[in-house]
Amino acid sequence: MVHQVRVLVVTMFDTDPEDGNGEAFRWRVRDGLDTSVALPGLCADFPVVHGRADGLWLLTTGMGESNAAASVAALALSGQFDLSRAYVLIAGIAGIDPAVGTIGSVVCADYAVHGGYAHELDAREIPASWPHGFVPLGASAPGKPPELRVPGEVYRLDESLRRAAATIGAGVPLADDPAAAQMRAAYPGPGGQAPAVLSGSSLTTSVFWFGQKLGERASGWVHDYTDRRGRYAVTQMEDNATLVALDRAAQAGLVDFSRVAVLRSGANFDRAAPGHAPESAFTEDVGWTLAAENVWRVGSRLAGEIMANWEAWEQGVPAHLAGA
Repeated sequence: MVHQVRVLVVTMFDTDPEDGNGEAFRWRVRDGLDTSVALPGLCADFPVVHGRADGLWLLTTGMGESNAAASVAALALSGQFDLSRAYVLIAGIAGIDPAVGTIGSVVCADYAVHGGYAHELDAREIPASWPHGFVPLGASAPGKPPELRVPGEVYRLDESLRRAAATIGAGVPLADDPAAAQMRAAYPGPGGQAPAVLSGSSLTTSVFWFGQKLGERASGWVHDYTDRRGRYAVTQMEDNATLVALDRAAQAGLVDFSRVAVLRSGANFDRAAPGHAPESAFTEDVGWTLAAENVWRVGSRLAGEIMANWEAWEQGVPAHLAGA
């Protein structure tokens, strides 16, 4: 049996529903995904795909780049799911730049940039004139253009779909909580404001990095690798790997890559508040549940819009949303 997919939601991890931190269980429980399909090649922790008869399906890949790429490839190449007209919604939590947004804000990504394809010098050995020790592949210093390009290092997401996601998301009431409000009170600017739906670029790296200096490096990296079009907003561990697998599937005619969207919600700030110790990040986890809740709220509203109005979405993003 081949399952016709209208919306495929891709999450990265899950926890006990009572814990609240997981990305996937809200989709399973609240969206009534009552069908399960075991699939060879998926992560051992999440060996089945959950769905509904009307075409809404959920894949949980496992955390990190290798799990994300392998799980998405396993599903796309399985022959059990027809993704040829499906909208694919990557929906997860992330670290967020307080200059862009706050804990619980949801970012509709315009670019996904890989931040790990680099030369690196130990911070104790970098030249005094360098801002950090990360150098683009083949380049001679930070900020220089890379000489070696890696497939999948930069993806531009479809702008009409991003606009549609942002427009639909703008009408969604976002959750907040006192612990997150207390944390963000120490941050000036957007970091100190209430959660909102935003646009920006997503940076993939397998390192859970933290700090002002690495944040500046992230901003410059995204800026350089998108030809100054992207603005770094969130950091996570899977997006470019997931997108590589979807890109390969699209090259095989199995996926329409223009129907892929990335939503990431801030679970933690990527740097400490002014006057706070940088290492405080390793104990600050109050935003995970809030982020998982809000990315589900926005993502579920987008998925629901597509599912309820499939005749309008089947041929592409409706014009009144594409040009928003």
